[in-house]
Amino acid sequence: MSFAVQKPSFPAERTNRVCSANQPYRFVFATFIVCFVLNGALAANLKGTTATADLPQNVSREDFEALMKQSPFTRPINLSDTLVLSGVANLNNDPVATLIDTVDGQTLAISESPNHLGWKLVEFERPYDLEVAIASIALESGEIIRVYYDKERVQKASQLAARSARDQARKFAGRMIAHTLPDWINEIEDPVKRGQAIAKFIEGGGFDRAPLDAVKMALSQSDPQARGTVMSAAFGRLGGGVGNTKIKNAVDQLNSLENGRDRDFAINGLAHGLVGRDPQSALKWANSVSNEGFRKVVVENVSRRINAQSSRK
Repeated sequence: MSFAVQKPSFPAERTNRVCSANQPYRFVFATFIVCFVLNGALAANLKGTTATADLPQNVSREDFEALMKQSPFTRPINLSDTLVLSGVANLNNDPVATLIDTVDGQTLAISESPNHLGWKLVEFERPYDLEVAIASIALESGEIIRVYYDKERVQKASQLAARSARDQARKFAGRMIAHTLPDWINEIEDPVKRGQAIAKFIEGGGFDRAPLDAVKMALSQSDPQARGTVMSAAFGRLGGGVGNTKIKNAVDQLNSLENGRDRDFAINGLAHGLVGRDPQSALKWANSVSNEGFRKVVVENVSRRINAQSSRK
């Protein structure tokens, strides 16, 4: 047995009436859609850039620089493991502890008064003997950490700080090269010849108005030979006292350098610069060059200049 479903039929007149009756509803619906779109566009225009700013923005490599340099998953969390006691001092009879961060080489001075981080010194055991001294420091959160002296860690952190300072100096010097050097020097492609030209420019007084910038210029040289040549010239002017440079300031600048080639060339320049001002100090500095072969050369040259200077008197 089968069943057939019969499609209902409507008279033509009724069908036309239904279609005609639906027209107003279609018109209302279309009008609603148009108004909705126009209102949305108007709202976006009224908001201006705010509508765009609310959308997710593309990220770049620079957004992750901090994480790549110092990932929170690799750096120590316990400050007692990252900070090391590097010095003790008294300021107006109040104890001061100097700390150095072994992660980034930054230094901090902590006293009984809160510093810019809100840290303060709450106890200083045996402050007169650095090797056994213990500094108890209260953090802004109220946590107390104890910091000790460790010669090896202090040396490594100091090297890190010096390297960071050198990198910053190179970046600074790289930005100022075009403004401080003559065009003919900037056009020299060979780094060694360029370094020699820069050294002559410094020796001729090109940086005498800002002699410390000559050191930054030296540090910006990527070629070791060029860097040594410029370094000697820069410290030669500092040792000679150009720009009213005090010997203490020149020595402080020299001590900021790591032990090695750069420092030896700086000592070479300083010793030669001191010949006319303080011959005895010049000879002492010449004898402090770390490289034995280079030390002999520097001592011989400085001694020759001192003897020639004495003979003229």
